[in-house]
Amino acid sequence: MEKSRSYSTLLFLILFSINGYSQDISGSWRWFEKEDQSFEIYLKKSTSEFSEFDFIGTHCGVAFNGDRMDCTYESYSIFLKKIDQNVFVGKITSAYSLTDFEIRLIYLEESKKILWEVTKEGAGLFYFPLKVVLN
Repeated sequence: MEKSRSYSTLLFLILFSINGYSQDISGSWRWFEKEDQSFEIYLKKSTSEFSEFDFIGTHCGVAFNGDRMDCTYESYSIFLKKIDQNVFVGKITSAYSLTDFEIRLIYLEESKKILWEVTKEGAGLFYFPLKVVLN
């Protein structure tokens, strides 16, 4: 019994320490430009359904004063995997054209912002920025 409790305590400490060093970028991140364009993402830690990713989320890109919108709220459109300290790569699926784009997010620790970058464009139309800093 004592041995079992020691193993349980050790396992708890290992899991807690691993989780303690993980960068959590969960939440809403936004970018606005002169009220003409805006972009917002919402990220959360991945669920068991998407266990191969670290974060999943939705997005909403608005352009031309709202005449063009590329938004998802009912299903996930962003899938990210952590590849290095504060660096995440993955994909976003445009709700406008239903095509995939490769993305990279870098958490800027000092300013507590995210550098958003599309690293490979998909074939269809889209209404989100290629490279911006999200607050």
